[in-house]
Amino acid sequence: MNKIKQSILITATVAVLFFMSCVNNSTTTSKVHTDTVKTSNPSKPLSSFLSLKELNDYAAKAKLIETNARIGKPFGKLSYNKVIAYDFEGSGEPYPSIIDSKGRFVPVVVKQKALTKHQIDKLLSTLVQKSSYGETTASCFEPHFAVVFFKDDKVVNQIDVCLNCNRLHSTIEIPSQSHKKVNKGTENEYALEGLTDVGRKAIVDLSTELGFRYGEDTKKNRHLKEAN
Repeated sequence: MNKIKQSILITATVAVLFFMSCVNNSTTTSKVHTDTVKTSNPSKPLSSFLSLKELNDYAAKAKLIETNARIGKPFGKLSYNKVIAYDFEGSGEPYPSIIDSKGRFVPVVVKQKALTKHQIDKLLSTLVQKSSYGETTASCFEPHFAVVFFKDDKVVNQIDVCLNCNRLHSTIEIPSQSHKKVNKGTENEYALEGLTDVGRKAIVDLSTELGFRYGEDTKKNRHLKEAN
């Protein structure tokens, strides 16, 4: 009889320990998942960002413009009829560009504004120039400004810009971006693709005109310097 009671007691103890172990494992898994979600979320509440429907509807209704074949490579030969600028909370991960690998807008867009022919011609005529590139860059890439080119409802190119790390990414290569070489002719050759004051000014000027973050940040910095 004592052996039976002892066996029951051991079985009950094992069951309790197993249950506690499962609870602990469940809690740990939940915590890891929560931490991961927190890391991926932007700093602003989701309600402050434009919805996918708002973004798609705006792009579909944007005013058509004509391309300028006289602008240099590569944009002179790019076929598009709409261009929209975006202010967004990009990050190295998970939002390194305005449109993700599946062709969808990222869910952290703050503002959008269709560009006029004059606005896009002015920007592109600067971005194709060698004088816009030739400085160093940082290793990070957290863009807050983007320009997307559409042919009707199809995306044909996008440019994402991070002024903090001083560079831009275009899905269509910009030849002028790599004109200045370091260690030229050696196995350690690389291009200085960083924006110069000329390139940065083009981005800041347009952002200021549109009321985007990079323009507003520049205004604040200028006022702080004047106050000091």
